[in-house]
Amino acid sequence: MKKILMFSIVLWLVYSISGCSSKQETDGKITINIRVMNEFRNLDKVLARYSELTRDDPVMSNIRPNFTFVTGGDYKDKLTTAFIGQEDYDLMFCGSWHGLQTFIQQGLFTDLSLYFNNDAYPGLKQAFSPDFVSAMTSYVRQDDGSFKKGIYGVNLASYFEDTRGLFYREDLRKKYNCAPITDDISLMAYLDTVIAGEAKNGTDWLGLNLYNFFRMETPFYSGKAKGVYAQDSTNVIGDQTHFYIGLSPDGKRVLNAVTAGDKAAEFAKMPPGFQYDFITEYVKIRSDKWNKYLSPYRGTGDTEFRAALASYTTLSNYESSVRDGLAQTPEAEYGFYVLEPDQRNMEKGAVICEMVTNNWLVVPEWSTKTDAVMHFLDWMFSTRERHDLFHYGISGEDWIPIGDDSYKPTDIADAKKYVMPTYSLTENPSYIRKSVFAASSDEIEKWYDYMYSVSTYKLSPLAGFAFNSSEVETEIANVTALSNELQLTISKYSSDEAVAKINAWHAEAAKVGLEKIRAELIKQVQAFLDAKNKSATSP
Repeated sequence: MKKILMFSIVLWLVYSISGCSSKQETDGKITINIRVMNEFRNLDKVLARYSELTRDDPVMSNIRPNFTFVTGGDYKDKLTTAFIGQEDYDLMFCGSWHGLQTFIQQGLFTDLSLYFNNDAYPGLKQAFSPDFVSAMTSYVRQDDGSFKKGIYGVNLASYFEDTRGLFYREDLRKKYNCAPITDDISLMAYLDTVIAGEAKNGTDWLGLNLYNFFRMETPFYSGKAKGVYAQDSTNVIGDQTHFYIGLSPDGKRVLNAVTAGDKAAEFAKMPPGFQYDFITEYVKIRSDKWNKYLSPYRGTGDTEFRAALASYTTLSNYESSVRDGLAQTPEAEYGFYVLEPDQRNMEKGAVICEMVTNNWLVVPEWSTKTDAVMHFLDWMFSTRERHDLFHYGISGEDWIPIGDDSYKPTDIADAKKYVMPTYSLTENPSYIRKSVFAASSDEIEKWYDYMYSVSTYKLSPLAGFAFNSSEVETEIANVTALSNELQLTISKYSSDEAVAKINAWHAEAAKVGLEKIRAELIKQVQAFLDAKNKSATSP
């Protein structure tokens, strides 16, 4: 009763402050204006059901969500307009690619810390584990160099990192009696055998369909288990030339930051096993190992296409990849090969990451309805039934539950079907339902279960770090321009050519500010770690 009474007072205060600026609020209810990215359809029936479920709730019956959407192509511009005009929104989608971290550093979003890990908001406490809350926490750099800790957005995720792999022709593997694909050796044996066998039938197969290597054959993921970190927030000089940051065993001290072509003295400061130019070595390995399977036209304007025996995909896209493949070749059968060995072995804690996705909900700092917004989110995330209502629509009409964790769509006409861009509103690791496709195969289902399991992940010590480029803007622009010319990720070169390209790049990058960028990155990461560790030990 105390909680309800206090919130009723808050509702009254907010109602008074807002001055009943909307006709929707003249009946004593508070309208919270929510904007998502991309179109929703037939939301009215879901909101009607929400009204039914909250009719007798003394708090929620007074909160009326009002949704609008903006298409993805226009979203960033509209977001900027909303900030400039302080438009009447109380909850908005914001993608990391829209400039989320910059907006946080600028103080444009409300700190939501008090609503998480709080028994007064049991829905949020249930749906957002302490690790997830820690991952959502940002450290805002102050003018004096110190950091202010806060939660400035609600992360939307069904899993914390997508499983990367290849989907391949399982029917052709069986046709040629190839061994099951369990490692790179059996994968290459499959490619060699099927290419040779099909050539006799006049079929010219491409081995691998990779636009680029997607960090394949690099320590971008595997290095983290040994104290070597590369992630999007530290990728300050372009995707062709990552910095890899070496941390002390306790994750509290920066040993060094290295990039391809560095001198031996730089690598000598890195953790054991990485005290040599491992970055260039990986480029050489993947050139020698995989180039023969790739399209000779990659990196050119030539659009010549040959069907591939294996193509890059993520597990989240595997179903659509298979559907596209079956549309072209109905008799085909497909399998999924996981690229990272630790994930392939389904080891617990194999994926060390930031434990957040690119999709966020934020409360503008000028909104006077934060309590109402967070009570709505608390309600929506409090039970599977409530979450599923906004995620899938009306049970039995838009979708059918199968067991506790699967579902299938109904045959409802598109004109009547509920559609919501769920990455803009509802995705959460506590409320996952697998599709019928994912659940129809024990082999595939186990990969989904592994990707969805919280035990698969460990929180990176660099989670929450955001690089401030203001001190090295010119240097970053100059070095990145050089990096973008390399095209190392599509492996156009022989291993010797790749090494020559890297060495030439490094020599030029050193002339235009590489060392200044390195020093600034190390300085900022260390300051971030100091602030984070101080916060963790503060009473």
